[in-house]
Amino acid sequence: MAPKKKTVRKNKADVNEMTIIVEDSPLNKLNALNGLLEGGNGLSCISSELTDASYGPNLLEGLSKMRQEGFLCDLVISTKTKSFDVHKSVMASCSEYFYNILKKDPSTQRVDLNDIAPLGLATVIAYAYTGKLTLSLYTIGSIISAAVYLQIHTLVKMCSDFLIQEMSVENCMYIANIAETYSLRNAKAAAQKFIRDNFLEFAETDHFMKLTFEQINELLIDDDLQLPSEIVAFQIAMKWLEFDQKRVKYAADLLSNIRFGTISAQDLVNYVQSVPRMMQDADCHKLLVDAMNYHLLPYHQNTLQSRRTRIRGGCRVLVTVGGRPGLTEKSLSRDVLYRDPEIGWSKLTEMPAKSFNQCVAVMDGFLYVAGGEDQNDARNQAKHAVSNFCRYRLFY
Repeated sequence: MAPKKKTVRKNKADVNEMTIIVEDSPLNKLNALNGLLEGGNGLSCISSELTDASYGPNLLEGLSKMRQEGFLCDLVISTKTKSFDVHKSVMASCSEYFYNILKKDPSTQRVDLNDIAPLGLATVIAYAYTGKLTLSLYTIGSIISAAVYLQIHTLVKMCSDFLIQEMSVENCMYIANIAETYSLRNAKAAAQKFIRDNFLEFAETDHFMKLTFEQINELLIDDDLQLPSEIVAFQIAMKWLEFDQKRVKYAADLLSNIRFGTISAQDLVNYVQSVPRMMQDADCHKLLVDAMNYHLLPYHQNTLQSRRTRIRGGCRVLVTVGGRPGLTEKSLSRDVLYRDPEIGWSKLTEMPAKSFNQCVAVMDGFLYVAGGEDQNDARNQAKHAVSNFCRYRLFY
C-alpha cells in the first residue's frame, strides 16, 4: 500500500488573494442585446428612419447663443460703421456670396461690405441664425439690397412674397419700383397686374402724378388695362400731361396709346375735340382726324385696323349666332350671344331677322354673318333662304 502524500498547509498570510471587478461596458451591453436577435427570438429587424422635429430649431438656437457670446466665431463682417462676429460655416451655408469667398480662401478672417447698410446686414445675419426676420415697407429696401448682394435666395423670396402681400393702391408703385430695381420678377408682375386692375383708383393718388413718362406710357399701352371706357383713358392721360407744363412734349407720344378708334364719333366730338391740345398740336390733331375717318368710312374699317382701333381687355369667348334655342324647338332666334366663363350666356346684339344655318366668320376683328334660312322647314330649304349679309364689331 502506497504511503499517503502529505498535504502541506499554507498560512493565510502566504496566500495573496486578488479580486477583479469587471463592470458592464456599453459595448458589452450592446453585444448582449444583439445576442437576443441572433438567437432567433422572433424580433423584427426592419429599420425605421425617425426625425427629431426640434433638432433644427435647437441647433439654430445654440448657434445663435454662441454668436452672441462670441464663442468659436471665426469671421468678422463689417460695414462702414459696424462690425459683426459670425461663424463661417453658418454664413457660407445660406449665402452663395460667402460660400464662394470662403471656398476660394478658407483662411479669410474678415470681409468688408461697405455697400451694404448696417440694418440690412444685421437683419441678414439674424435670419441666417434663426430663419426669422421682421419686415416693414420702411426697412425692406435695405434688407432686399443686402439679400440680393449676398445671394441669399430664400430671403429674397420671403421679401418678394411680403411685398406682394402688402400691396395697396397707395404703395403699389413703390413696390413696382423696388421690384424693378432688384429684378423681383414675381413682385413686379404682381404690381403691374394690381395697377392694371385698380387703375382708376390709382390714378386718383398723388403717386400717379409722380410717374415718369416711361411708366405711364407702359401702362397706357397695355391691352389688359381695366377701364370703363377709352374716354376715361384719354382723360387720365390729359390729367397727367397738364400736371406739369414740362410734360407737353410727351403729348403726342402718350396720346398715341389711346384707342381713339374704339370711341364713338359722338364722343370724339363731345369729349376729345373739345380739348384744346387736340386741336392746337398738329400730331395730336392727326390722331383725332384718323379716328373720325375710321368712323366716316365704315366699309373701309377692315383695312384701317391698327393698335388704336383694338379694344382693351379682349378675351376669347364662344359666340352663337341665331339658330334654334333648343333641338326640340321649331322657333328661331335672332340673338347673338357669348358665353362668359363666370355668369354663362349673355346677349351681345341682335340680327335684323331670325335665321339659322347661316355662314359665320371672324376676320380683322369683325364678325361676319352671311345667308341662312328664316324658317325651320327641312322639306323646302331653298324657299326659305335669305340673302342678308351683316358685319358686327363685338364690344362687351
